[in-house]
Amino acid sequence: MNMARVRGSVVAAARSDGVEHPRFLLVEECDQAGSGRGEWLVALDLVGADRGQLVLLTQGSSCRWTYETDDKPMDTLVVAIVDRMDSGGVDTWKAE
Repeated sequence: MNMARVRGSVVAAARSDGVEHPRFLLVEECDQAGSGRGEWLVALDLVGADRGQLVLLTQGSSCRWTYETDDKPMDTLVVAIVDRMDSGGVDTWKAE
């Protein structure tokens, strides 16, 4: 899994993915402190994330193992919204 920050949304009216009512997000990959790395992805949102939130992404073949994406051409999914991170017992990031 990777971490990313939600930066916006992506709308695509003509699609061939077969997912009903998809919500695509523009996300920027982040380091362990939640700082952006300048690497951007489009991800299918399965958890209702909002702009600015830190999220966990899954990529590759595991993206086709959910009910919504079973055998569909997905490469990146938002699977969790991060509430807090710590390293060695010290908070490195906490949701506002």
